[in-house]
Order: sequence, then structure tokens, then C-alpha cells
Amino acid sequence: MDLSIGVWVWLAAAILFVVIEIFAPGFIFACFVIGSIAAGVTTVFTDSLLIQGAVFAVVSIGLIPVTRPLANKITKPSPIISNVDGFIGKIGIVKKEVSEVHGQILIEGQIWQARAENTFPIDAKVKVIKVEGAKFFVEEA
Repeated sequence: MDLSIGVWVWLAAAILFVVIEIFAPGFIFACFVIGSIAAGVTTVFTDSLLIQGAVFAVVSIGLIPVTRPLANKITKPSPIISNVDGFIGKIGIVKKEVSEVHGQILIEGQIWQARAENTFPIDAKVKVIKVEGAKFFVEEA
């Protein structure tokens, strides 16, 4: 393989892996970028595609366990608050007196069952502190 063509092929592969890494973060494809660069450097020493491919594979696969701890630190998924858990911290208006055994509150146009350690009268403002099933546990806002 001509030296210049081999370098360009591995450089193109590295660029392709950079683009993939941008859209699929996690440092897996970054390992392939470094493997491609290492294989490109190998073209200076040999024309053997087998050796270049082996260098690419060994470097790429060898870097995966090394970069995983770093990737896990950097790309920690942020907790996604979904469904009723998204109401925690929101302020609601009491529609039926809220106590330890019964009550209803209005939050964002929806009526929800509510419970509280203290009793809250109708039209009082309360804050959601916990959700269990379809019941909101509230405190004074």
C-alpha cells in the first residue's frame, strides 16, 4: 500500500469515528479514533494491512477498559424525573381539607389525593414533599 494512501485511509477512519463519537458519546468510538491514528502511524513502518489492522484492533480494544472509568465519571446520567415524581417540590392549592387520612389538592390543573401530618384548610397553599402511588404527601408552602 502506498504510504500516502494508507495514512489518508486511517485518517478518514479516525474522522469518521470522531463524528460517530459526537453523536454516541461514551468514549467507545474515541478508542477507535486513537486506534486509527496508531494504525496510520504504522503505515510508516509497514505496508502490511494485516499488521495495520492488528495495531488498530489491539490499541482500540486495549483502550476500552482504560477509558471506561473516565467515561463513567464524565457521562453520569442525570436522574430523569418522570410522571408524578415531577410534582415533588411543586405548590398546590387545597381543594378538600387535607389531613393524615384524606384530602385533595389542585396542581397544574389536576386534582390529586393528598395526605399531611398537619391539617390544611381549603384554599391553603401546600408543597409536595413525597409521592407514594397516587397520593401526594404535603407540607405548608
